[in-house]
Amino acid sequence: MRKSKPAGIIVLVISILAFSGYAYVLLATEWGVMAMEITVLIIVGTLATIMAWIGYTMATAPKES
Repeated sequence: MRKSKPAGIIVLVISILAFSGYAYVLLATEWGVMAMEITVLIIVGTLATIMAWIGYTMATAPKES
């Protein structure tokens, strides 16, 4: 058996458990709104960071001759 197969199974199981836990928190607890707010905050922060990185890269790139 390849070494990557057990690692792949572990990643698969963890992702299923993480999704199940997240769905439970969103739908079955009073923490659902806060979980959604934190999720959106992380997504918006990630997009803003990527945009800032692109802007910085464009601003500091050497001029083409």
